[in-house]
Amino acid sequence: MSIFDQIIKAGNRPQGQTPNRITCADGFTISVIAGPGTYCTPRPALLDGLPDGLVSNAPKDYPGPYAAVEVGYPSVRPEPWDEWSERCEDEERPTDTVYGYVPVEMVRALIESHGGEQGSEVAR
Repeated sequence: MSIFDQIIKAGNRPQGQTPNRITCADGFTISVIAGPGTYCTPRPALLDGLPDGLVSNAPKDYPGPYAAVEVGYPSVRPEPWDEWSERCEDEERPTDTVYGYVPVEMVRALIESHGGEQGSEVAR
C-alpha cells in the first residue's frame, strides 16, 4: 500500500504513524497529512470540550478514511493551478505554503501527473 493510501485510510497524525513526505518518480515532493489539528475532512477533534463554534466533526481518535487532506510545501507549483490556488494559503509562495481540505482525488491526480509515488521520508 502506498504512503498516500495509508494516509487516506488512517491518517498520519500524531506525527510518526505514517511518513508525510511523498516523493514522485520525477523527483517532485509534497507533504500530505490528515488527523487531529490538520485541514482534513473529516477533521478529528484536537481537544475535548471545545466551545460550540470550534467543535470538530469527528472524534479525536477517528480511524479514517479521509476524503480530503492537508497538503504542503510542494517542490514545484501544483497544476492545474486554477484548481490548487483556491485551496492555497499564500498564492504568492506556492511552494512554501499549505493547501487545506484538498480532495484525495485531486492529490492522487497530482501524484500521478508526476509519475506516481516512489518513496517517502518523515518530515522534520
